[in-house]
Amino acid sequence: MRLYRLATAAACLISATAALATDKTVHDKEHVFSLTYPEGWTSETNFDNTIRLKVKSGEGGLTCRVSENSYDPNAPENPPDRRVFMEKDWSMSDWQTMVGVAYQSASFSQDRLAHFPDGYPVRIADMDFHYADENVSFYGHSRIALTLRHSHYGFVDCGIAADSAEEAARKWAPLADEAEKVVSSFVLDAD
Repeated sequence: MRLYRLATAAACLISATAALATDKTVHDKEHVFSLTYPEGWTSETNFDNTIRLKVKSGEGGLTCRVSENSYDPNAPENPPDRRVFMEKDWSMSDWQTMVGVAYQSASFSQDRLAHFPDGYPVRIADMDFHYADENVSFYGHSRIALTLRHSHYGFVDCGIAADSAEEAARKWAPLADEAEKVVSSFVLDAD
């Protein structure tokens, strides 16, 4: 019986290792972040001046974007103590100020505090949004991890887009666990 348990445990370990081997981790030393995503996804780097990595699970699936940029803690509108700001109880207006201003409408839910492996705080939430400009209009749902750290800020946004809020909710449901896995792998390194 003991030999059976040992063989079962070894088989599980090999299976888990094989499953982990199908993931790819990017360590961007220039923009000081790491992200892990499934090996089969497509990726783009240097997407624009703030988006540093874009990965996609496939047509109609998840698109995840990592943003990183400089942060001036001495600017009048920025919180001087980033760690205290990240660890305080956030209101939905905090999310609206930090992320939602880029959208015609955005609502946030499931806000929670998490921590990087070294203990530094990161906020995670879900966002339902509508984006529109003169060329395009779409609805979407995404999971976001956001942090302010030393002289830079960073976030990962994994989501889907659709023609209506209802279609976005339908498309999101089977992808939520996969989005959580990618978002939870995000680390903004200390500089």
